[in-house]
Amino acid sequence: MDPRFRVVAGVIGLAGAAALGTQVWLNIARDGTGVLTTVWALAGFFTILTNTLVAATFLRIALTGQRPGYGWMSTLTVSMIMVAGVYHVMLAHLYHFVGLNWWTDQMFHTVMPALTVWFWLMETTRRAPRDGRPSLWLAWPAAYAVYMLARGAVTGWYPYPFMDPVATSWGSVAQVLAMFIAGTAALAFAAHALGRAMPLRQPSGRRDRD
Repeated sequence: MDPRFRVVAGVIGLAGAAALGTQVWLNIARDGTGVLTTVWALAGFFTILTNTLVAATFLRIALTGQRPGYGWMSTLTVSMIMVAGVYHVMLAHLYHFVGLNWWTDQMFHTVMPALTVWFWLMETTRRAPRDGRPSLWLAWPAAYAVYMLARGAVTGWYPYPFMDPVATSWGSVAQVLAMFIAGTAALAFAAHALGRAMPLRQPSGRRDRD
């Protein structure tokens, strides 16, 4: 991998880790709870879990220089686009953050998704092989949906109002899930088509080490 991309990956990973750490600290200060309780609460959100996967992946790239597979990076990219899209369309108007809460909100829902898409376009899609299966990129969002509903059934708490069968209904939740599945699938296949259309990088005088 080009050393420049390792540096960029490190910056992205550290930015994501800083936002996650700051959010944990803010929640502890606000709620007066312990670290484990706070982390467990935050782990209910698709945004937090996906940003954690992204930060860990970029830090691994920076530390090892190993390029993740096209499928894994595409899964993260599609998921982060969903994080940004759902938040800005359906949730942003419900919140009015200030200070560090505003910063973490922007990092999770705007900056990190944008950086992930940029890295995917500039590095991941421009190296062979690019033969991933877009249907598999839905595995992480689908796994989260099962986890969220199972967790909610046990605890009685659902992180998103449109996914709360108590506040709405199971029929409404099913409709929202179907819409999200269809939207994510369409996004995954569109991303795959775009990724395959991106020009491959020309080999340089020396071979990059993967």
